[in-house]
Amino acid sequence: MKIHHHLALRAFIAAATFQTLLLFAAGQEAEGTIVLEGALLIDGTGRPPLPNSALVIQDGRIRAIGKTGPLRYPEGAKVIKVRGKTIMPSLINLHGHLGLTSGLEQSAENYTKENILKQLNQSLAYGVGVVVSLGTDQDLIYRLRDMQRDRDWPGARFYTAGRGFGVEGGYPPPMARAPDRYRPRTAEEARSQVQELASHRPDFVKIWVDDNFGRMPKMPAEISTAIIDEAHRHRLRVVAHVFYLADAKGLVEAGVDGLAHSIRDQEVDLEIEREMRGRGVFLIPTLVRDESTFIYEESPDWLDDPFFQAGVSPEVLKVLKSPALAEKSRANPDLKKLKAAFEMAKKNLKSLAEAGVKIGFGTDSGPPARFQGYFEHRELQLMGEAGLSPMQIIVSATRTASEILGADSEFGTLAPGKRANFLVLDANPLEDIHNTEMLVEVWQSGKPFPAIGAD
Repeated sequence: MKIHHHLALRAFIAAATFQTLLLFAAGQEAEGTIVLEGALLIDGTGRPPLPNSALVIQDGRIRAIGKTGPLRYPEGAKVIKVRGKTIMPSLINLHGHLGLTSGLEQSAENYTKENILKQLNQSLAYGVGVVVSLGTDQDLIYRLRDMQRDRDWPGARFYTAGRGFGVEGGYPPPMARAPDRYRPRTAEEARSQVQELASHRPDFVKIWVDDNFGRMPKMPAEISTAIIDEAHRHRLRVVAHVFYLADAKGLVEAGVDGLAHSIRDQEVDLEIEREMRGRGVFLIPTLVRDESTFIYEESPDWLDDPFFQAGVSPEVLKVLKSPALAEKSRANPDLKKLKAAFEMAKKNLKSLAEAGVKIGFGTDSGPPARFQGYFEHRELQLMGEAGLSPMQIIVSATRTASEILGADSEFGTLAPGKRANFLVLDANPLEDIHNTEMLVEVWQSGKPFPAIGAD
């Protein structure tokens, strides 16, 4: 695949400010009705794709979908020929982190309006239409979210869990000069902190239940249970970072709504499969997050993928390919454990999917060396390596993800009345999930946006 103009696109993303985004949006208003004619259309529901389709867009939404020929277009519609292309819904990342990273450095100083919007633009350029920022945000995020809801400026639409919940001295470690997560010491304190969080109207509540291979204290069950109970009193759903099967079982019994990672210490059993399926607890696998914990020891092939390189600076790429990073990765005392956890995560994803558990989609992208935009496509590929079919993967990253958000009436699938959020690809991802990298165009609310890798 050849990448044209990616340096110019990267410069556009890097230079984006709130004011220029508003101007860009104002200049991209669709005029009249647009019809994309001739593509193979994957609607995200799991139904077979529609060949030789016609997709009619008006006022940022889908007006009609049908076969080219029988479907009648509104008078004066602008027809765009896309024969030989494939159209599918934009990706929805249910587990990301916004604002804290620039290049390969994570710092509280990076958490600015400009950096957040830059990252939302990069995500959208890669075809990610929605990002959930899960637990590492500062109060600025609420103002930006409200502004985004009021105006359709470019960039991925985002949701936030605000500040998440850990325990003192526990996972994840606090960041210097940044507002820390909530770290309740008692169940009563946990309830009070949930009440404070609820005043900001977050989209989720995030908790971390992990001990970092036994090195840190883990959140006690009475605290996680209090958080879940109080969150539900405020009609907020709780997503938990987990590692161990035993913790996952306890959280599911306590009423958690979703698991933010695969279970990685041992194989899942019939009990957890039954309970997650019966209670509607969803799983966000984040396989690419687990891969990223060890993969740089071997300079992965995808570092040479032009689709990846289009979204990173030459300086970052040089570090990623450096012997120093490879040596640092090989020296990690947990290297074998991390590789084993990755393999277990894939195995358990397959088992839970076969058991009928709701499988969402997410990457944990945003921290250093977890690349927003590209990692979503890598996650699709790893889900395929775990044994899911291309159609299962696409449904997970579109329809199921939108259902988890409670936004399936707005986006996630392609149907009349929904937002015209979709990708135009040069190849069919049902034949090979890697073909999501063959991006031609990204459309958000009926407006085209510059795509990474497009000619």
